[in-house]
Amino acid sequence: MVPPDWTPLMKPTRKVRTSRVVRKLSRQAAQAAAQAPDPLADLSAVIKLALQSETDPYVMLGVLVEGMTQTLVTRIPPERHRSTLAATLVTLRQRLADRGAAPGPKDRCDQPSSCN
Repeated sequence: MVPPDWTPLMKPTRKVRTSRVVRKLSRQAAQAAAQAPDPLADLSAVIKLALQSETDPYVMLGVLVEGMTQTLVTRIPPERHRSTLAATLVTLRQRLADRGAAPGPKDRCDQPSSCN
């Protein structure tokens, strides 16, 4: 039995108000997520802009290869490095072949004379 002079330490919350607050917070979170930038879309847009600019194509390739390297090293588990790199190189060769620019079977860059 509760003594007559007992007062609760905390006032009971009103469920209606709480659920309204939760719904409002949920809407705000959804809006924030919808407005969050998409890094891949941004990266794609920047690459397209760079392609249309006077950017040095060799420097651009270097930046893209560095980005690929950093992605591989920091985001891909080490046990998948080799297979991911192999798949990337196969895709690159296929994309170049589709445009008639794939290197021939004797083109190798492990011999200095062919890399000039």
